[in-house]
Amino acid sequence: MLNKMVTKHRAGEFVRGGIYWSRKTWDLTQIAAEGAHLPAAEGDVYYYQLPVLLVMVLGPIAGLAFILFLPVAVPVVILYSIPRAIAAAIRRRREAKGGFRPAGMHR
Repeated sequence: MLNKMVTKHRAGEFVRGGIYWSRKTWDLTQIAAEGAHLPAAEGDVYYYQLPVLLVMVLGPIAGLAFILFLPVAVPVVILYSIPRAIAAAIRRRREAKGGFRPAGMHR
């Protein structure tokens, strides 16, 4: 049923008004009611016309996903990146001083 509601169009094609989505670039493009050309792109880029009701249903769900995901993602990224940044800074400092090098690591 969804296949009948969603139509596929090539980039640069003249289309009627609506909301179009590109799976390759993850762009949502809104075309005015009188119609216009979809944004041109290199390669095989296709846009799918989405029904307005589908966009209205999925929009709040996507927003809710971001609201739930961001409070978890930010601390995880921080906990992952800070120790790596500290280790990289220590490594650069040791190399700058010509300090300790494990056996077999000669210039």
